Amino acid sequence: MIRKMECFFKPKGIALVGATANPNKGAFSIWHNLKTGFRGPIYPVNPRYTELDGQPCYSSVRDVPDPVELVIVFVPAPMVLPVVRDCVDRGIPGVIIESAGFAETGGTGKKLQDELTEIARESDIRIWGPNCMGVVDAVSRHVFSFVSPAIWDDGLPAGDVSLVVQSGMLSGGFLIDLMSHGIMGVSKVCSIGNKADVDECDLLEYLIKDSDTRAICLYIESIKDGRRFLHACRSSRKPIVLLQGGKSEKGAVAAMSHTASLSGNGAVWSGAMDQAGVVRADDFNQMMDLGRSLAIHPEPLERETGRVAVVTFSGAAGIVSADYLDRYGLELADLSENARKLLKGVYPEWMPVSNP
Repeated sequence: MIRKMECFFKPKGIALVGATANPNKGAFSIWHNLKTGFRGPIYPVNPRYTELDGQPCYSSVRDVPDPVELVIVFVPAPMVLPVVRDCVDRGIPGVIIESAGFAETGGTGKKLQDELTEIARESDIRIWGPNCMGVVDAVSRHVFSFVSPAIWDDGLPAGDVSLVVQSGMLSGGFLIDLMSHGIMGVSKVCSIGNKADVDECDLLEYLIKDSDTRAICLYIESIKDGRRFLHACRSSRKPIVLLQGGKSEKGAVAAMSHTASLSGNGAVWSGAMDQAGVVRADDFNQMMDLGRSLAIHPEPLERETGRVAVVTFSGAAGIVSADYLDRYGLELADLSENARKLLKGVYPEWMPVSNP
């Protein structure tokens, strides 16, 4: 069951804790992005201000008027727990914690994150993060993130591929790169960070049912509930592309210091993902290329009848494509006589009709 995920994508009102007029702080970007794209009420919270950009600024979440369904938190880690407890007392359904300084730092930070997890378990609140960049929804123009406001310069084009990314800066970098070069738009980009509560399974289940998403790409360093994750992948009618971080010993060490993730055995991951029908990528660019291509035809083909046709202007590219298809267990289609006849009307006389 998808538990209270709508508040992260379609909230009626938002409070930003840590709102500031200082352009050198991350909360300044969050505030700018909220004002640019969100059409509901936005309430700045910071006891150092009485007003911000002409709006009343509140000392605490307790003082913010209704409606508030989402609170975005960008304050130092030691200040986060009291804010979350205030949200629980207010009955606010969702919190996005974009602050760092939790389990990825060990020691005190891990204790703070453990307390966040316990709060989520003992109450009805959902906690996204910490140590993340939140969510960007290009379809509804919601940017609940400290990603650079430069993403608005190119119009924030919408697409039909959604991303779930365990890294914060990577998700921001993806957006800037994709949009500034006009490569593609996206539906949603979800940076989940340390996963104190909301995790990849929550988002995968949500995006599978999301009408604005036709393909799902994931960069994940660990999976909290492997059985649930594989069940979601097997039952999905949308293509899922996975890039796993931390497959090597050194990569696993880096993942622990990045998002406090314990990565699993690479061979076990690969076998399980193959059985669940997940398409695996080797790098970030390939992940996005696969997602964009699969979004064109999101419904999976039946294995008994599905065949592949390769369209290319290069003989060498066709040869390499055929090699890759064979490597991954895919089969080239034999062209029917009708298809050959139609293609002859398009091809120049010197070009043989074949696949590739």
